[in-house]
Amino acid sequence: MASTEIAERDRFVVLDGMRGLAALAVITDHVPSEIMRQLLPGRYLAVDFFFILSGFVLAHVYGERLQRGMSFPAFMRVRLIRLYPLYLAAVLISVAMSVIVATKGWEPYALWQVFTSLGFALFLLPCPPALSLWPNAPFPLVGPSWSLFFELVVNAVYAALARLITPAICLIFMAAGGGAMVWTVVSGMEVGGHAWSNFAGGLMRATFGFFAGVWLYKMRAHWSAPALPAWLAFGVLFAAMAMPAPQPLRPYWDLVATFLIFPPLVAMSASSNVKGKTLDFCAFVGLVSYGVYILHVPLFAWIRLGLQHFGLYESAPGVVMVAIVAVATVAFTAVLHVLYDAPVRRFLSRKKQRGGGEKAGTAPAS
Repeated sequence: MASTEIAERDRFVVLDGMRGLAALAVITDHVPSEIMRQLLPGRYLAVDFFFILSGFVLAHVYGERLQRGMSFPAFMRVRLIRLYPLYLAAVLISVAMSVIVATKGWEPYALWQVFTSLGFALFLLPCPPALSLWPNAPFPLVGPSWSLFFELVVNAVYAALARLITPAICLIFMAAGGGAMVWTVVSGMEVGGHAWSNFAGGLMRATFGFFAGVWLYKMRAHWSAPALPAWLAFGVLFAAMAMPAPQPLRPYWDLVATFLIFPPLVAMSASSNVKGKTLDFCAFVGLVSYGVYILHVPLFAWIRLGLQHFGLYESAPGVVMVAIVAVATVAFTAVLHVLYDAPVRRFLSRKKQRGGGEKAGTAPAS
């Protein structure tokens, strides 16, 4: 079966739409807008939702194939084919901007730091502080790629242990990641992942979330979750990110959302069905969700530079900037999908198949 056919067969369309909503919410974490940040104080929880969704979908698409003998290198190759092309585009867009900024002296970093950061970025590795554009940023060129790094780490663990993974083993991983998150919060530290000061938090979040998703999928063989109406599924996801918890209680609400709301939400939304325009909407926002997530930061830098050139950035309301970046990123991602991402992934998949390897089916990215 062709990889594109595998992808179509294995879609959970409402989950696709929810992933698109979550990706758009992440934009408000990087484009300054006081109104949007007050509206979505838990916007960063989208990443925890992504990790759970990733485990669920990958267990669905590749669980049986790994059990039947799909090799570890073949699985990781599939994941890289899915994630790397758009990630590389984001890196190159960011490098172009960083070269201009360093040459003009607009920020306190040098041109050599741009290229050392690029060297690590090309291999999707965190950049040491002494070599980085921003010393506290493990991924200074494309900030959101910290989650891709940890996504691939837990993907590798899952693939290596695939024949041993049972619901009980998933619970052990969930306890390890979730317990570390609880300990971090109780200790008064941040569960992050995006900075060197909280980098370990990314592994905690990815471990709990991904294996929670795998556990949810495996439990479908024993229990069928009731289907949520699509409008309610979207509403619960939005409400979890919009909950206005007081700051001292914020980390505890984040744990409640991650542990108690998102897992059943994924399980019940996977059973949801939509049709007509709602189906088309969910399919489209799911299609562009990964591109929106990984491209919006470097695209925002270019949009901001253009508006500053014409003296428009300072006077533009934050909510307008969020809308501009969201629309521009969605449109740019859609164009890249047609002209670059999908053709490159098809080429790489066919190339491997001609070489006699595993067929590289494409699963939705987290």
